[in-house]
Amino acid sequence: MHIQTIGKRGVMFTFDDNISVYLIAADKRVFLCDSHLGPRSMEAVRQYIRQHWPDREIVLFNSHADWDHIWGNCAFPGVLIIGHETCRARIRETGQYDLERLADQHRGDIVLVPPNLTFSAELSFPEEEVSFIHAPGHTADSALCFDRRDAVLFVGDLVEAPLPYLDFLDLASYIKTLEIIKQMPAKIKISAHSGIVDEGLIDRNIAYLRAVLLKEPVDTGADETCQHIHRININNLQMLQWEHVLRDRQGENFHYSALRTAFPDWETMPPAELGSALANYAARLA
Repeated sequence: MHIQTIGKRGVMFTFDDNISVYLIAADKRVFLCDSHLGPRSMEAVRQYIRQHWPDREIVLFNSHADWDHIWGNCAFPGVLIIGHETCRARIRETGQYDLERLADQHRGDIVLVPPNLTFSAELSFPEEEVSFIHAPGHTADSALCFDRRDAVLFVGDLVEAPLPYLDFLDLASYIKTLEIIKQMPAKIKISAHSGIVDEGLIDRNIAYLRAVLLKEPVDTGADETCQHIHRININNLQMLQWEHVLRDRQGENFHYSALRTAFPDWETMPPAELGSALANYAARLA
């Protein structure tokens, strides 16, 4: 693990998989953004907090409900866990499915613990100068943590190199969120997967999103990583579109895990083949 001091009261912990969590040592509380892959990941973070701020209340923030950001929640029993209201709903719907399919990623014994304090637009701790802001884009529940005193913004997975992953159909809202992030008075912007990011990367993320939204050709060149991410994104957008159709059609009978397990190879299938398979799957359920 790499530990880096940011500003006057921030600490970034970067794990061996290049995923980072971010800590703000405020006056009365320690705010921790995300909890990585389980309680074993959080042992060093907890020890660091005990050594430096043993008497301060710990407040945990989930930037969104993806498994690699929330599995360590259970390492902090009894603490306040903050997330967007959709974050809690997503964990309840998709959490167990992810826990079972990604058993090889577990770091310790994981118990799913969703946020116990949710917000819709913004939640602030004025005396600590820390705010949590809904910022849909990477996912519907994506949110920011803004340390106003240090002018540091934790963006979760909203900004990524080389390309962002798309797990939300409203790409126009994603672009708007990135434009807002660019305009925010933050001197330092931190991505969970890409560390400290600059305006150039945000602009490239916006350009990519616009191309996908407008169905324009995306030049990934010979970069295999870009090609891989783009294929996943195009296929996941199809999965999300049909998920929306089936939710409307089936109502309470819709099961997220049933759709996803029906297409175990969706990430690698040719997009046209996946589209046809999804249409046939929906037709059989009609």
